[in-house]
Amino acid sequence: MTRIPDFIKYVVNNYSPDEIILEIGAGYGSTKTFSEYFHKMYSVENNHKYCNLYHDNYLQVDLAEDGWYDSSKLELVLPDDYTILILDGPLGGCDPPFIKKDDKPFRSGFFRKSWDLFKKDVPIIVDDTDRDWHERDVVSFLENNNYECEKKGNFHLCLPR
Repeated sequence: MTRIPDFIKYVVNNYSPDEIILEIGAGYGSTKTFSEYFHKMYSVENNHKYCNLYHDNYLQVDLAEDGWYDSSKLELVLPDDYTILILDGPLGGCDPPFIKKDDKPFRSGFFRKSWDLFKKDVPIIVDDTDRDWHERDVVSFLENNNYECEKKGNFHLCLPR
């Protein structure tokens, strides 16, 4: 039996199906579950094998050499109409075994390279903050930029103040 990650259960149990999800990093579990629950969602994904599996709003954006999405291409495809942002990708800029490379921003590229592209008035859920990567850097950044963040297991819920 497949274990459903805590952040997926949290989102489905705490938000209305009418919310519009912007998911950064698609996959099998979260995208499938969210597409079955929410009426509308968008998924930014670099890996072609995860695109167009569960809904019609995949936004394919390649990773730049530094391991974050190419911001110039990301800017062109991001929707204006989302009410929750879920940061669940990219997978460290590489496929398993997820080798840490300190010179690459990975998910911290969210604020290091693309912060100005995203809405500032929506809840942001940052998954995998228990990893020893840059996910916790995202939480610290959000806390310093008018968000209140609460650790919930292996993810953080960050709400605009």
